[in-house]
Amino acid sequence: MAAITIPDSVKRYFPQAIDPNLLWVHYNPKADALTVYFTAHPVPSVWEDIDRYVYIGFAADDERRVTGIMIEHFSQWLLVEDLKEGKSA
Repeated sequence: MAAITIPDSVKRYFPQAIDPNLLWVHYNPKADALTVYFTAHPVPSVWEDIDRYVYIGFAADDERRVTGIMIEHFSQWLLVEDLKEGKSA
């Protein structure tokens, strides 16, 4: 099972509650990238990397508001050694 560890400095910008009706999810198999917007549809965003696979999108007009998350090389990210199910830290 994969887990996303988001730094506390970014967590505070996430929605307090995520409405499933506002999630926009897209997987691009050619790029092996998963993108999730919390805004019902893609919006202009400034993407900041938080590790070698995961990016956090901030609203272009308000960089304090998180618009979504993007995971590049999604299938590799699922297999990252530190994230494998049962692996002790």
